[in-house]
Amino acid sequence: MGDELRVGLVGCGGLGSSHARNVEGIPGARLVAVYDLYREFSERLAGELVGRPVAYFDHQKMLSEESLDAVLVVTPNDTHSKISVDALSAGIHVFCEKPMALTVADCDAMINASEVAQKHLMVGYVRRFQAAYQEMKSRVESGEIGEVTMAHAVRLGMGPPGGQEGWQFKQNRYGGLFSIYSHELDQLAWLGGEIQAVQAMMKFGDDPNNDIEEHIFITLEFQSGAIGSMSSSRTYPVSSYELGVAGTLGAIKLNAPSGPLVKKETGQDAVEIEI
Repeated sequence: MGDELRVGLVGCGGLGSSHARNVEGIPGARLVAVYDLYREFSERLAGELVGRPVAYFDHQKMLSEESLDAVLVVTPNDTHSKISVDALSAGIHVFCEKPMALTVADCDAMINASEVAQKHLMVGYVRRFQAAYQEMKSRVESGEIGEVTMAHAVRLGMGPPGGQEGWQFKQNRYGGLFSIYSHELDQLAWLGGEIQAVQAMMKFGDDPNNDIEEHIFITLEFQSGAIGSMSSSRTYPVSSYELGVAGTLGAIKLNAPSGPLVKKETGQDAVEIEI
C-alpha cells in the first residue's frame, strides 16, 4: 500500500452510496471503483462522485483489474460471505457491513480467508466508535459501577428499511430482526463480555408476504456469570430505545444512541452525563 489508500465499493444502494461519500471525505483515501449487480446503480453513483470511480458490473473483474487496498462490502446480507472471501483471497482488506453473514459456516469461511490471506476483516458495528458508547464502555471498564451483574437492551418500533416487497423482508436474504438488531447484541457482548448461553422467543405476524419476525425476546448468560436480555420489535407502535448495565456499585444507561448517559451509584441520586 502506497501513500494513497485505494478503495473499492461493492454495493451501490442507499447505504453503499453513503459509504462512498464518506470515503471521499477521508484524506489519503480514494474510491477508485464501484460495483453493483444493477448496472444503472453503479453507473449513476460513479457519475455522481467527485473522484469519478470506474463502474463495474462484475465484482470479480473489479477485484482483478483494480489495484485495491481495501473493499467495502455493502450488499444484501446473504451475499456478504462470498464477496468478502473473494476480496480477501485476492489479497485485499475488507470492511463488511453488519451482520457479518447469516450462518456460522459463512462467518467461519470469512475468518479463515482473512487468516490465510493475512488481511484485515472488519464488520461494521459502528456504535463501538460513537462517543456515547465509548464513554459508557470506559466507565464500565473503569469499575465505576462495580462488577457487572446484568446488561439489557431494548429497541422497539424500528423495523428494517424498504417496502414490504424488498429483500429486507425475506428471511433467507436479510436474516430477520437479527440483522437490524445485531447492533444491540454486539453492544451487550462488548459491555458484558463473552456470552456462553442464549435462550430466545419470537413472534411472527400474519402477512404472507413477510416472513421475518415481528417481536423477539432474548435472555443471555455471560461467562462472568452476569445475565442479560434483549427485547426488540419492528411493529411496536411507539419507538423506544435503552441500553443499560448494572453492577455491584450502581448502573449506567443510554436512552438514545446520542446520549446523554444516565448513571446512578448505590445510595446516590441519578445524574446525567452529557457527551
